Amino acid sequence: MIIERSHLDRRALLFGMGALSLPLGLSACASEGSLVEVAPRGLDRLPMTQDVLNRFVAAGRLPGLAVGVALPEGGKAFVQAGTLDFGSFTRVDRDSLFRIYSMTKLITGAAAAILMEEGKFGLDTPVADFIPEFASMKVATNPARGLSARPAQNVMTIRHLLTHTSGFTYAHAGDSAVQREYARQGIFMAASSRGGVPLPSNYDELVARLADIPLMFEPGTKYEYGISIDVLAVVIERAAGVPFADFVQQRILDPLAMQDTVWRLREGNAERLAAIYNYGPTGTGQRAAVPNTSAADLSRPVPMPFAGSGLLSTASDYIDFLAMLLNDGAAGRRRIMKPETARLMRSDILPAGLSANDGGHGFGGWVAREGHKRAGEFGWSGNASTQAWIDPAHNFAAVLMMQALPYRSVNVLSELRVALDADLGISR
Repeated sequence: MIIERSHLDRRALLFGMGALSLPLGLSACASEGSLVEVAPRGLDRLPMTQDVLNRFVAAGRLPGLAVGVALPEGGKAFVQAGTLDFGSFTRVDRDSLFRIYSMTKLITGAAAAILMEEGKFGLDTPVADFIPEFASMKVATNPARGLSARPAQNVMTIRHLLTHTSGFTYAHAGDSAVQREYARQGIFMAASSRGGVPLPSNYDELVARLADIPLMFEPGTKYEYGISIDVLAVVIERAAGVPFADFVQQRILDPLAMQDTVWRLREGNAERLAAIYNYGPTGTGQRAAVPNTSAADLSRPVPMPFAGSGLLSTASDYIDFLAMLLNDGAAGRRRIMKPETARLMRSDILPAGLSANDGGHGFGGWVAREGHKRAGEFGWSGNASTQAWIDPAHNFAAVLMMQALPYRSVNVLSELRVALDADLGISR
């Protein structure tokens, strides 16, 4: 049975110190075409999770936030608190829009997994098979100090792009000579300051610029979080024979009825967009506006959809994506990928001898290795403190939607994980 939710009045109810969104209790399909059944669960199933959200809003730490959970017993639950902005009367709910930044990487990883399943490439296929511009890459001899370089000895592969072991970096991740050259060439992630430097107008231009910049290290020898997933988009579109964003739309977003997951804010949706602020490194400073993130900015045409950082989404949409991966590639009667493909996607595929943040790495996301209290967990975060994870051992998935820079400056996640485990009866 699919239960439709009646939309309540958008005005928030004021309680005590802050505007707390009442849990809706009922959840609904993302659209008439959704194939995932939704259970009418909310506060009754996740009271401690709800309490965490309420406390952050009541204390004035955040205007609002939302959590979606694919439950161990089946179905989904949503809890939320607060409003879209300080002083707003529009409540956050499961259909509110958030900038998910690097949580985009998991969706791009899924696109790569689908093409791998179809035999278009393998984990150890050379990237230069699809991007000949990278056939003669060089490695910086001293990336901290200069751009002097020698020819790369290792072959860069699809595995390296998926796991950030390619030798690429992010401009904002440090102040080495290589990273300064990224900035000079306009190679940023969606959340980075552009400083007036023109961004690449398309993925072909991105790889042309990257081809002239030396790698930070030999492919396969080190983990360095960076623009690898955006490079992977070039492989995807050249292997698929269609633009990257079209492939994602046709093979992932449309089949899952993720109608609110977009690279460009649609007309009329500005009123559903959550506000974003920079709270300073400790999360307690005076909040500041974040450049290039307004509804007007996000409504402009997107010449290059950032495969690693560019999507907007909702708790409702993203939990459907996670539930598909948790269910080994199935969404209701639809199959997005084979079970073995979904399991490979969330498994540790790092080159031997390497670790990523003291763990493993799958298709665009982190994997908790054996010995970790969350062994087998797969997921990733977004720059504005959003978080998504799948816990196959306990058969649930969860997404946290909020908007606070820098990442975890307002640390909801630590309290949320403990509360959610308690609500689900999980001991670690």
